Amino acid sequence: MLESRSAIAAMLAGGGRDGADGHRRLRLGERRGGHLVQLGHYAGTAAGFAAAARVALGQELPVSATEAAQAGPDVVLRISPDQYWILAEDAKRPGALALAIPIEVGTVLDLSASRTRIVVEGADARALLMKLVPLDLHPSAFPVGRFAQVGIHHVGGLLYRTAANRYEFFALRTYGATIWESIADAALPFGYDTFIDGGPA
Repeated sequence: MLESRSAIAAMLAGGGRDGADGHRRLRLGERRGGHLVQLGHYAGTAAGFAAAARVALGQELPVSATEAAQAGPDVVLRISPDQYWILAEDAKRPGALALAIPIEVGTVLDLSASRTRIVVEGADARALLMKLVPLDLHPSAFPVGRFAQVGIHHVGGLLYRTAANRYEFFALRTYGATIWESIADAALPFGYDTFIDGGPA
């Protein structure tokens, strides 16, 4: 079986750059090894879908379209009125979710190989991203656990704040290199190191 190669492997291997003052105040990397599963329901099947999802997740689906919800070891993001993203670490989770949601009430898609999960972390992460996205990223407006669908370099994706000084951007794999280059260019004044967070190359 062929394994998918990272869309930004060459960029990561190229290493970081010193900033204007000779320091490297940011870390740019890729989150690997996790699983991204999209759940959705059809028109008129919301109730049946919600009931099946409640059993699968062990709790109700989130209502908020901006706040991530914890469901046991999984994270749930409501990305539209009828679609949800599940961020899971367990390799068996996509298959288990597919079995739990009857095909007559909803869909289960494993998007893991179709997204590149770019990580920006460090004390200057917010300052860097504010140069790239039209969002107020102040902690009072965009706290830990907040997410938003937004574009970088005219390419749509999803920005998720996972810690005080850490953000993850989910980009379509076909645009992963383009997004990486935009972020890396904006990071040059700060300086940055590169890293890989979990998973195989």
